[in-house]
Amino acid sequence: MIQEIPISQLDPRQIKQLEAAEAAVQTDLNYSLEIFSSILKQSQGCLELRKKLRDLQIKKVHGSTKGLNNLLGKVTAVPFMFGGKGDKDPEGTLVKAELLIEKNPANVMAHEMLADAASHLGMNQTVVFAYETIKKIHPRNIKNLKELGNAYLEVGNTEKAIETGNFILKINPTDGDAVELMKRASVAVAMNKGKWEESEDFRTQLKDESEAQALEQQAKAVTDSKGLEELIRQAYQNVEKEPENLNHYRQLSDYYHRYGDLENSIAWIQEARKQPAGQGDVSLEEKERHLTLEYFDHSIDSWEKAHLADPTNEETKKSWEDSIFQKNLYEKNQLKSLVQRYPNDYSYRYELGINLFENKEYDECLSHLQLAQRNAKVRLDAILYLGRAYSKKNFFDLAIEQFNLLKNEIQIMDERKKDAIYELGCCLESMGDNDKAIEEFKLVYSADISYKDVADKINFFYSNKS
Repeated sequence: MIQEIPISQLDPRQIKQLEAAEAAVQTDLNYSLEIFSSILKQSQGCLELRKKLRDLQIKKVHGSTKGLNNLLGKVTAVPFMFGGKGDKDPEGTLVKAELLIEKNPANVMAHEMLADAASHLGMNQTVVFAYETIKKIHPRNIKNLKELGNAYLEVGNTEKAIETGNFILKINPTDGDAVELMKRASVAVAMNKGKWEESEDFRTQLKDESEAQALEQQAKAVTDSKGLEELIRQAYQNVEKEPENLNHYRQLSDYYHRYGDLENSIAWIQEARKQPAGQGDVSLEEKERHLTLEYFDHSIDSWEKAHLADPTNEETKKSWEDSIFQKNLYEKNQLKSLVQRYPNDYSYRYELGINLFENKEYDECLSHLQLAQRNAKVRLDAILYLGRAYSKKNFFDLAIEQFNLLKNEIQIMDERKKDAIYELGCCLESMGDNDKAIEEFKLVYSADISYKDVADKINFFYSNKS
């Protein structure tokens, strides 16, 4: 067992070294890292020092680890094979984990190793810290969230345990383990004579007892976390037996996706694409692309929430903006590659055209949207965006042609037709033809008074008329 201590309880000589290293952070970060790491090896129980070291490690790689560069591209871990490894030499495992984290602070496997070894050494706060770090890397990794919730309970932090359980239920409303976690948290609160109403009663969180019972029953299904873990084990064994069978890789990816582990879901599709039969498989390429975009969306969502929670924090704002930029860049590069390799697949032309339009690259998007009209499934949407691109370039006469085409071709007043007529009116308005513009706005107003600002336009017209 190792006792967890603050920096103030270290040897006075070590404290002086740390003070000197901390003072040198701005001028010699590598020196500071070396001192922090060296003292941590001597005093593994100093969680305060471990946290400071981690902050410096992240600071060192800040900017170079954004996006997926260091997180994806390889299978991150053999599934569920790490349990128990820390019990043979937990102190040695702590050191190994830190060495791996030093090389790459986003190495989830290393943080899991740290948590496992710390657990065997009774360093429960360190276990929490390890799982919290993984949560920062992958906020929606359900497996890690469950480990984190249990770690919170172990240290008596029932509030955080309940919060974590509730977050899991938002991702997967039928997760039986999350229900069980919140139950155990409620029992812990009661036993500690805490004010349960302040930590939001478990039954209130789940609305009523019947809903809780329904969730408990659904948790017994094979799709719960334990069932998925067993399916993952089986699929992994199948891959080992038949590594040429791409269906086993697809299954692993699907199971990890359902488990909430997007990193491994993507990684197994990448492994499938490395196989001889998978190298030319377009469906695998599409799967990887869509999973990666989902990964980016989760990252964007997490950073947006963090920024909204603390709008003054420039770091979270920058990370949010960077996530959006990285997603757009990834999507654009992928689509350009697909268009280059499959020039006659006009659905890719359409997607690239939309991407370029949304990134305000109006000149570049025009040719793709023009060609995309050859695909019947996206033809009408391609015409709409072509008109919008012309409008953004102030080519109002060309834009009007596209919007009129849609207006006449679409027989029912659906959202697309309303968009076309409204934007037609806006083009006419921009050209100074207000009488014709108002006639278009009236058509939209008659069908949907709540559409955008059309009611304001109509009210303004009639108030001035009178």
